[in-house]
Amino acid sequence: MTPEARWQAELLELIAHTAQQPDAALGLRPAGLAVYRNNYRVGLIETLKMIYPVTGQIVGEEFMTGLAREYSKQHASYSGNLHRYGGSFGDFLQDFPPAQTLPYLADVARLEWAVHRSYYAIDQTPLTASALTDIHPEQFGQLRFAFCDSSRALSSRWPVVSIWQGHQPGQTLNVNLEAGGEPALVSRHAGKVRVQAETAGMAALLLALQDGQPLGEAAGQALAAQDDFDLQAGLARLFADGLLSHYQL
Repeated sequence: MTPEARWQAELLELIAHTAQQPDAALGLRPAGLAVYRNNYRVGLIETLKMIYPVTGQIVGEEFMTGLAREYSKQHASYSGNLHRYGGSFGDFLQDFPPAQTLPYLADVARLEWAVHRSYYAIDQTPLTASALTDIHPEQFGQLRFAFCDSSRALSSRWPVVSIWQGHQPGQTLNVNLEAGGEPALVSRHAGKVRVQAETAGMAALLLALQDGQPLGEAAGQALAAQDDFDLQAGLARLFADGLLSHYQL
């Protein structure tokens, strides 16, 4: 590492960790470092508000700013790309006492992160059904699939898809929180992110495959979750919607 790179790394470390004091060798006075730290913190707060607009609409501008400030105090940014910052905000909300009066908020934030992640994911060539033509039928149940980075399945005991959709421009919010959970699939098509509520069977299939379980076990879980689940149609949809990137046997 060059001296210039080392100086930059030490400066970034000081900015991100407010308990540390500047070394005289860096040539920074405390007042100057405070300016850097303040700008850094404001940048993180604004990034979180951009990534989680629905969460912000639910709690209001002032409370969202407070949530983002508390999160940024506990979680530094470890990448120069701020689009990668804030992935654990949902987990933070789950455990943050002032946010627990809205028990669905953490799952809404997790859905928003999946939407953000999908939008900025690098384009990948999706796996097609024809790629499996050389697989012996007896081996199908052993296949393990990886999802494209732009696709993500989520489970929730709250109607998070309806909540998210009701906060989109031009939409009306009409949600019954007692209606039960809505498993969600987030995916990207032609550059546009799609958020869909899924049936119990399709959700079980998606979540099992996403978790790395072999196809045979995932199919069994899908049929157990929904007696009338059309497994053949569900499998075909994995390829038709371009959800998968590759497989392992």
